[in-house]
Amino acid sequence: MATPSDHADAPVAAATPQRVRSGAYRIDLAARDIRHGTTPIDVEAKVFDLIALLIAHPERALSKREIGDALWPDRAVTDAALSQLLRKARRALGDDGETQALIRTVHGRGLQWVGPLEADEDEAGAPAAPARTATATVPVITPVPPGRRRRHWIALIGVLLAVAVAAVLLRDGLRPEPAAQTAGAPLRVVVLPTDDRSADPELAWVRSGLTGLIGSLIGDGTAIETVPAPDPSEAGDPADDAAALTRLRAASGATHAVFTQLRTVGPVAELDVRVVALDSRIEYRDVLRGSAPAAIAVDAAERIRQRLQRPLPQAAAEAAGAAGIRDPFVAEAYARGIDAQMRGDAAAAKKYFDICLDHDPNLPWPRLQLATAQIGTGETEAGVANAERVLAAAREHGQVMLQVQAARQLASVAFRRGDVEAAAAVLDGAIAELPKPLPPLAQVDLLIAYGSIESERGHWRESRTRLDQALGQARALGDRRREASALFNLAVVDNAGGDAEAAIARLRAALDAARAGGDGALEAATLLNLGGAEHNAGRSLEAALLLRRALTLARERADRQVQVFSAIQLGWVLAAFDRTGPAAALADAVLRYAELERNVYWEAEALWLSSSLAARHEDWPRALDRLSRAQAAFESIGLRRSVAQVLAETVQTAARAGDGPRAHAAADAYRRLAAATDDADRLADRLPLIEAELRRVDGDAAGAAAALEAYLAARGNDRGPVTQAAVFELGRWLIDLGRPETALALPALGGWLAEQPAARALRIRALRATGREADAAAEQARLDASAQAPQLDLPPELLAIP
Repeated sequence: MATPSDHADAPVAAATPQRVRSGAYRIDLAARDIRHGTTPIDVEAKVFDLIALLIAHPERALSKREIGDALWPDRAVTDAALSQLLRKARRALGDDGETQALIRTVHGRGLQWVGPLEADEDEAGAPAAPARTATATVPVITPVPPGRRRRHWIALIGVLLAVAVAAVLLRDGLRPEPAAQTAGAPLRVVVLPTDDRSADPELAWVRSGLTGLIGSLIGDGTAIETVPAPDPSEAGDPADDAAALTRLRAASGATHAVFTQLRTVGPVAELDVRVVALDSRIEYRDVLRGSAPAAIAVDAAERIRQRLQRPLPQAAAEAAGAAGIRDPFVAEAYARGIDAQMRGDAAAAKKYFDICLDHDPNLPWPRLQLATAQIGTGETEAGVANAERVLAAAREHGQVMLQVQAARQLASVAFRRGDVEAAAAVLDGAIAELPKPLPPLAQVDLLIAYGSIESERGHWRESRTRLDQALGQARALGDRRREASALFNLAVVDNAGGDAEAAIARLRAALDAARAGGDGALEAATLLNLGGAEHNAGRSLEAALLLRRALTLARERADRQVQVFSAIQLGWVLAAFDRTGPAAALADAVLRYAELERNVYWEAEALWLSSSLAARHEDWPRALDRLSRAQAAFESIGLRRSVAQVLAETVQTAARAGDGPRAHAAADAYRRLAAATDDADRLADRLPLIEAELRRVDGDAAGAAAALEAYLAARGNDRGPVTQAAVFELGRWLIDLGRPETALALPALGGWLAEQPAARALRIRALRATGREADAAAEQARLDASAQAPQLDLPPELLAIP
């Protein structure tokens, strides 16, 4: 639970039992665990904090300010954020805004816990949950060095996914099995201790803890029996040794062995799972990713158990039934293609779907799946042709879900190119032809698609409304894959609003939902956006790890969209640490590939990064030229949000170059755009910063600094991208005005931005300006150490797009 703040009126926790009951719900405050009976309820950290805080004070209602001070001690919280947290807390406890059986809104006073509370002394009734450590996530700015360097808040990419219904319905049991179960003879499975590669002392429990958890969930006492792992002296290390596998079989009596290895990539845990049939040596491999090792292990156990019990022919028959395939050979090829696609292996998927169509060119689902794989690997024209053929056939035969999925695939092509209006037109045309009401899954798919489009248009309120509705319906249907897609796109909206912390929470939940839904294709995109959000929150070294992993996965899976944006976002991270060489190589690689693919969206993003790199070297003509070209490209595909950001950067760059007319022209264009957009308030939020930059380029440096000081004072605890940009701009201006002590006294530079390279660089300049050379040298040493971190080193193969 969040530690109460130093505010005098913040609530002070009363003596509360660490485990309490409220009706059917059991809440373990120490382990941060909620269960309905024995069923665990997953909640976000802040949701649990709110529940625990209210339980600690059942005697009275806590005001919004008290809750905000306790849960967000160093930032202001909006009514909308608190309302959303309250809805999640009530939903987790089976409560709602009408019943208010546990959490009541006391009008004019705040929130109060009104449900029954009693100490939970019966610990035998519920399985003990492993303690979860809640790490407070403090949103901080991306490193932005002073002077010629600048701040870039990374925009996350939305997805408009189109995966056929068969893939969703048949996400379990579609992979080649280590061995089929022998009738009447249970499988005997030995689970070896987890190889912990995390180097995290807090995860020392996983070596035996995950082993026991997976083993207990795999065995059912009938078809699958788990056996103890033998002493290492008897079996040796069987991980890669055939002879040791033979010894393991003899020592344990097992038919199958399960090997697991845990790694961490920034805030993400990765569990590598390998199941080996000890007689035939046939094996199955999988990698599961998520935010909590125990939850990943639960899903891993379920996948292992299903694959041991379901040989591929049964799964192929199920897939064939859903797709209308009768031929057993074609059915198996289709099932293997679905499996490859759900793992994100588009190259293998294309091979299997081609086999299906070689036998029967008129099969619609294999053709649509082939189109999906082709578009994902850059064979756009072939993919579009196949999707259009499927759409025409679906219209002719009145196949609603097939028609929706084909339309979404065609819309996704326009979306990937940044042409959101064309994407919307495709969906509008398809919906007009469909019978009403639409099937529930089709409704969710279209809500997500339109939510993604509205986000790219910059219509964030409309986007959030559609995506929230899609998320609720997906959860009601129990569809984890669609839940993951909705969460993913909601994170894009959160990030666009400057709330990197909320975006990170959504993306972690999306990663867990995608894993539970068996959707490996969404994992790389989620890692990409999680890296961007971590960068925006100021954890740039963790961001670099995530983006490198996303880029590596995208290359392995030939996912060009994720590969392009991973390269762009990694370029921004590298630039923040003055790694301009590899950052420029990534930008150039994307530019070349964008020209090859004639993708204006990718070209614009690469030009934007290239302009920033030129500005770092004070090559103002090149920087302004790249910005002008990026603006024109974004305008041509209707991305107003990106146009506004580029215009704001043009004002800043032109002002630093001393080009007053160019700065004023860009500011005028920004004002017109802000007045014309549906979210005018959000764009208008940056206008005071733009006006201050104009005053400075017009010669009133002191007046510009005073205006920014007043602007930041009025914004209070806000930590969005505009506030962060203003802090760094003001710090630079104060030093230039001969006021380095005032710059050093800026609360943000010594507080929530203190560890950022940009803040360090500003402090170094200010310390030197005040003659404090020893302090400046120490700060410089810390800055140099972070810039040389191995997380920022890239192998040569990642600097090119094949």
